[in-house]
Amino acid sequence: MATSHVHNLKDHPASIPSIVALWQAQEQRQRQLDSRLHAPLPASDLERSVRQGLAHGLVVLGEDGKVRGYAHPGIWSLPETSLLHAFLTPKNGITHALVLPDPQEPDAQEVAAIVLLALSDFWHTQHITGNLIRWPSRDPWFESLLIAHGFALDSVCALRPHPPVFAQLHASSFTVRPARQEDEGALIGLFQEELTFHEHYTPFVRSNSVVLSAFQGKLARLWAGRNVSEGAPFIVVAERAGNVLGMAENTLLTVEVMDEPGFTPPGQYGCLDNVCVHEQWRGQGVGRLLLHASFEMWESMQQLTLDGYVLWYNPDNPRAVRFWSRWEYEPLWTTYQQLPLATHV
Repeated sequence: MATSHVHNLKDHPASIPSIVALWQAQEQRQRQLDSRLHAPLPASDLERSVRQGLAHGLVVLGEDGKVRGYAHPGIWSLPETSLLHAFLTPKNGITHALVLPDPQEPDAQEVAAIVLLALSDFWHTQHITGNLIRWPSRDPWFESLLIAHGFALDSVCALRPHPPVFAQLHASSFTVRPARQEDEGALIGLFQEELTFHEHYTPFVRSNSVVLSAFQGKLARLWAGRNVSEGAPFIVVAERAGNVLGMAENTLLTVEVMDEPGFTPPGQYGCLDNVCVHEQWRGQGVGRLLLHASFEMWESMQQLTLDGYVLWYNPDNPRAVRFWSRWEYEPLWTTYQQLPLATHV
């Protein structure tokens, strides 16, 4: 029989200081597991966040009245033209905050299960189209519970602090250069091929007209002469005999102190959005050439001070796991997703 129960936070405002203390303890524990995570936020910042979630916050109290867990559920609706429609559903259940006990505590599994059921109930009333939870990759104890409640492994955000050291490149029959406007048809074809390739590994990637239109919008910003600080990507392509056979798309990611999900330290990051190589040219060093050219481009932007380099990859794609681990992109946080037809126990 459960010894803890979930309550609406608005009915238990006196529990806020204890929620803050539990949240700080979680941040401290997770930063000991991964020093790349941001330092624990001040109690005043966390208290402000909890009070902002008073209307929908969920608090788990033990039989003795002590706070054992906290969640602030929310809804993330994607703009109709968002490129993220390739990876997420239109209306996603998310958590603005998810605070659980230390996994070594005897009731940790029970509290986590109670929180997940309460979140599911909240999202169900909001008629969401999918649920999304992010959790630090080096704190894996929560994964088995997520799987048991109908979530599936979705994506990994990986980070490396510095550019890699490339060995001397040998002469190659491939040429790498910045993308030009006349490459647009080839770039769209590569982007669509990459999405279609991932559809075989995960139910969460999908190609559609909205996504392709959004990608074209990013290209339009590039062709208009905007730079990464103005929201445009920079793209390098690999070609052979005048035919484009691969591309790497890069953007500038800026993270503020209170940005969600809150695991990436504040700063500016070089973000590798896509590396796409035509199937018949994979395994021949094209990806390495594109990666090398991308880092050279970042290093040439001397006006930017970058705090690291970040990317997302699908952990069910064995090629992606091998390639990015080889270049020392270390998992920072993992995303789990649950589609409406998924069931939980």
